[in-house]
Amino acid sequence: MDIVEAMTEGIKANGACKAFKGGTLEQLAEQLFTPQGVEFVMKTGYPRLYEFREIQKQTDLKKYGIYVDAGEISLTEKRKVFLIGNTVAKITYRELAKNNVYLLHGAKADIKASGYAVIKVEQDSSSSVESEATEKAVILW
Repeated sequence: MDIVEAMTEGIKANGACKAFKGGTLEQLAEQLFTPQGVEFVMKTGYPRLYEFREIQKQTDLKKYGIYVDAGEISLTEKRKVFLIGNTVAKITYRELAKNNVYLLHGAKADIKASGYAVIKVEQDSSSSVESEATEKAVILW
């Protein structure tokens, strides 16, 4: 069984809702960013950090907006992003757009928002966020 199949089975075993379809790695990444996917991973902590690391060894998850053990990074106007594990991100937003930042398994973020940016942030208990919103920007928790 490959890692995608194993993760699909693990997600089902951990009580995924009926909307979960499984599929390819790209489809799993798309489902991760849905409201149901975010709720599931925040509630269950699944997939575990070691599982994200295993997938990261096989493919670059950054192309899906998923940063696993990425170290110190800077992102600008990234509309949807998952920060996972040993990732410390400085993220800036200014454009009028809806943005989503999710943190798991000890990730950290420093978010600077200005202009008319709107940022929704969710994190697990092991992650941390510092934020600053100026002008008309809004950060939602």
